[in-house]
Amino acid sequence: MKRRHFLAQSGLAAAGAGLVSADQTKASDWPVVVFEKPIQTLDYDRMGEELAKMGLQGIEATIRRGGHIDPKDAETEVPKMVASLAKNDHKAIIAACNVNSTDEKDANFLRILKANGITRYRMDYFRYDLKKDLLPQVKENTAKLKEIEAMNREIGVQALYQIHAGAKYAGSLAWDAAMMFDGVDPDHAAIAFDLRHIRAGSGLSFETALAAMRKHVRAIYVKDAKWGGERSDKIKNVPLDTGMVGQKTFQAVKKDHSPMPLSLHMEWGKSSIYPKNEVMEAVKNIARDAKVLKSWL
Repeated sequence: MKRRHFLAQSGLAAAGAGLVSADQTKASDWPVVVFEKPIQTLDYDRMGEELAKMGLQGIEATIRRGGHIDPKDAETEVPKMVASLAKNDHKAIIAACNVNSTDEKDANFLRILKANGITRYRMDYFRYDLKKDLLPQVKENTAKLKEIEAMNREIGVQALYQIHAGAKYAGSLAWDAAMMFDGVDPDHAAIAFDLRHIRAGSGLSFETALAAMRKHVRAIYVKDAKWGGERSDKIKNVPLDTGMVGQKTFQAVKKDHSPMPLSLHMEWGKSSIYPKNEVMEAVKNIARDAKVLKSWL
């Protein structure tokens, strides 16, 4: 049991996550991390301190253009980030980055992550050209994913493809996501199941969307939204458990899965990235949502 707890806390238990009985896991097996974008104006020492107070395990680090660390600086800055977070027993369990190819530049970037103990990365999206037939584009994306899978196997990392609502995003229909990932080894390329985006994109067909993607899921992204506007045609981000994402939705996805990272995305605040003089407001908002998520475990 001690070994299992250690693996979960370090985020390594999810590397080979599959389908199991939910009764075989416990709350502490599921590492809760925070997507750092709203608070990336904090230095990593302070970030680790604040998240440790919430009883969380680490971050989804923004190592991308416009992120906390620019990719060109990864070789020097990622080790510093890892060392800073470690002071509070935290880790960068996922790296949000711009990788969606197998070119040498992307491969070298992933090797830097792996050398610093980061074995999961959120890859960039594939996008549709809506003026062309979609099914051939789905097949093209599958071919790309299989190439990425092979690269990741050689390096020893896992890609996570976040399902994002919206017409231009490949995977947003759920069925196309399942088709894209057909035959792809989830240990090396898998789906990050975004509760907010999939509920928004699937509506009354959420259970169908989940069934289509379930076996490919290796991370759950946790956030909430609700419909508004004069004709209920606008979507607004809201605090967790006040919109379309509640405990029932979360448990439906968590059920029968082995432990995997739960990445909390606080997007309902007044800024996507809070300025340094206001960032503690974002920390407070994250603490509010973290408390809700932990109660669901």
